[in-house]
Amino acid sequence: MSVLRFVLLLPLLLLAGFASAQDAPLRVEEAFGLDVSDVGDTISLSFSIEQGYYLYNDRIAVSGEGGEELALELPTGQIYEDPTFGTTETLWDDFSVTLPATDAKTLSISYQGCKDGSICYPPVNRSLDVASLSLSDNLGFAMLGAEDANAVVSPIKIAQDTGGSLLSDLVEQGGVLFVVGGFLVFGVALAFTPCVFPMYPILAGTLTQSGRTLSTPRAFTISLTYVLGMAMAFGLLGLAAAWSGQNLQMALQSPWAVWGVAILFAVLATSMFGAFELQLPSSWMTFISRHSGGGGHAGAGVMGFLSALIVGPCVTAPLAAALIYIAQTGDAALGASALFALGLGKGIPLIVFGTVGGKALPRAGAWMERVKHAFGFVFIAASIWMLERALPGSISLALWAGLAFAIAVYLLWTVPDMRSGWRVAGGVLGIAALAYGGVLGFGAATGARSPLDPLHGIAPAPLASDTQTLNVAGLDGLSDAIASTNGQHRIVYFTADWCISCAVIEREIWDNPTALAGLSETAIIKVDVTENSPNDQIVMQVLDVFGPPTMLYVDRQATEVEGTRLIGETSVSDFREMAATAGLL
Repeated sequence: MSVLRFVLLLPLLLLAGFASAQDAPLRVEEAFGLDVSDVGDTISLSFSIEQGYYLYNDRIAVSGEGGEELALELPTGQIYEDPTFGTTETLWDDFSVTLPATDAKTLSISYQGCKDGSICYPPVNRSLDVASLSLSDNLGFAMLGAEDANAVVSPIKIAQDTGGSLLSDLVEQGGVLFVVGGFLVFGVALAFTPCVFPMYPILAGTLTQSGRTLSTPRAFTISLTYVLGMAMAFGLLGLAAAWSGQNLQMALQSPWAVWGVAILFAVLATSMFGAFELQLPSSWMTFISRHSGGGGHAGAGVMGFLSALIVGPCVTAPLAAALIYIAQTGDAALGASALFALGLGKGIPLIVFGTVGGKALPRAGAWMERVKHAFGFVFIAASIWMLERALPGSISLALWAGLAFAIAVYLLWTVPDMRSGWRVAGGVLGIAALAYGGVLGFGAATGARSPLDPLHGIAPAPLASDTQTLNVAGLDGLSDAIASTNGQHRIVYFTADWCISCAVIEREIWDNPTALAGLSETAIIKVDVTENSPNDQIVMQVLDVFGPPTMLYVDRQATEVEGTRLIGETSVSDFREMAATAGLL
């Protein structure tokens, strides 16, 4: 019964989280109301703040026609660790402030605030006519609604069917059930990527801790509980995306996340070689055992949850489209359901592995040590695969060469200890790994970047591309670039410094003459949204861009070609296929 309660608890906790994240952020004028009244010879400003929202104390200002600021006696606020501005003083409750006497006929009022744990609004600027006490609408951009976005003149006519966004496409085609089913299948496909491989030794270690009591039904329930814990973590990731806006997507694509996970994989690899035991701390296991009547299933659920947190940034590229869609729409229930299904799909092969192989896992002996060492090399491979996004291609190729040499040395060193039937196979694999490591090392020295094409550096170099590239920022910068390339085909590309997937595209697409062959008449317009400033948010919202990396193929009439938009990392073949579809090739 304790196992059943725990298994049922995971989805219930997730569903409980759905109810608390249904509300999308309010429009800025709804979140922060402002009324003006005449109080004797002075003017009073009354701010009304919705629950869960706050204003920055130091960003409330009133100035006269000459720009001179009026001294304001604002209430004392709360000290708040804000993700955008750091430590700052914030106001969460309604308040009023009386303006000092002034001869100005018009006053400028500005303020800025955020929704707690979610988005931050661009600054609001309003004009007050002192004589009539009439208050203008926001003179600057805030969160653009659909009508406001349509009112802004876009330099590009957006396609009705942009393509590219997997989650939004699934919503349009079949609704919520279609989305959940699609992401379940998508998860099964992701289960065979390098990012998920480290979960197999973690599950194997969890099963091994059950000792001699591990029957096939018990191996199945432990594996299922592990996968449910993993799926719950991914579901909560969807909730976090809705709460934090695009900040979560930025964090997962940051170099810090990439290096952090890569180092963690390397540390976990050392555990496979005997540096430490890969299991929950003994105090945790004691607590779980005491409160769950066994600890095997509850411990598996906790390990599954933690495993998903470990590999979450590793699968950023496949998750990026889902996360930025969730952040843009605020649809927490749909996003969490989709990612929960994604986690379940990724766990199906794990359940099969745990059920079929769990009972056969040896409890001790040389064979088990060999299996652990093999898993250790898997962890190292996952670490290098992760670092490929952040390192130059030749350096990552040198790391692959080092791993091949390490495997070769390991195999050749342990051949004498192998059973007679395995010695020949071990020796052959060791020599093959040694030869392949040499080829990879040669490739790294000659400028190759892919372990699948290590001799690329000595191949005849393609002619350098003379494609025109423009780097712009904001809607005005994009408009100028579109005007200056009048009559040309364009590829409009949204990028950011914190976007690791953008670094991959920069290396694989924009620095690759093969990818750009035949595009000399096409203008590449790179829109930098690194700062995520109000201007960056406006240009993305006007063009229906959820976040970087995103590519728009635009024709000579400044119209996006139907169904060609690319979101997330893309291959050279997909890039050129869309270019051909758009008539650029």
